[in-house]
Amino acid sequence: MLEHGGRLLAAAERYGIEPADWLDLSTGINPAGWPVPPIPAAVWQRLPEAEDGLVSAAAAYYGSACVLPVAGSQAAIQALPWLRAAYRVGVPHPAYAEHAHAWRAAGHTVTAWQPEQGVGALDVLVLVHPNNPGGQTYHRADLLAWHAELAARGGWLLVDEAFIDATPEASLSADCPREGLIVLRGLGKFFGLAGARVGFVLAEPALLDALEARLGPWAVSAPSRWVARAALADTAWQQAARAALLAAGA
Repeated sequence: MLEHGGRLLAAAERYGIEPADWLDLSTGINPAGWPVPPIPAAVWQRLPEAEDGLVSAAAAYYGSACVLPVAGSQAAIQALPWLRAAYRVGVPHPAYAEHAHAWRAAGHTVTAWQPEQGVGALDVLVLVHPNNPGGQTYHRADLLAWHAELAARGGWLLVDEAFIDATPEASLSADCPREGLIVLRGLGKFFGLAGARVGFVLAEPALLDALEARLGPWAVSAPSRWVARAALADTAWQQAARAALLAAGA
């Protein structure tokens, strides 16, 4: 299993420094995240239900009706490679390391990819957009051209948009569903809700059905679904947060 940042409690114990005295730069989580209100007691007492309004809220926010909630986009990153036979997969380097790790673990051939290579030698192209780390972005026309070339021969373009919420105009979410296009979204970064472990996969219905069958029932807990639904519907907070993050970044 790969090691990741964010293990603040372990670092605090190792060095004898209280967690409140650290500046944690190991993850890209909004420190001024969505303010979670008290969760009703009844939410803790029932199994998650698909009819709770989360999918509708996500569909409205992402602009696509084909949305599958998952336990953070990490769950999809680990499961999606097992839905294909061994293929040639391109992943930029550096990028979020779990992508290449998951495809290799499932038996695929993974190569470091750069845009000038094109996709002629690939069956699957995995992009993090904006990239983590570095923040590199891609032109929409290039993304759609790569997708069209891959999809024409049964391939996939998988785009991890974990960091795109501050600039939603750059997203491909509203282009889903398209055959061979998969978009990953999540509430951990922009919404600052990493601990809730809520993500979404946007893709064609048949692929979502296969992924859901592999992940099994109750992939996202009822309290996390309750929080996610409310956060996705809070358009006033989203608009203010985008403005604040872009100003702070500048």
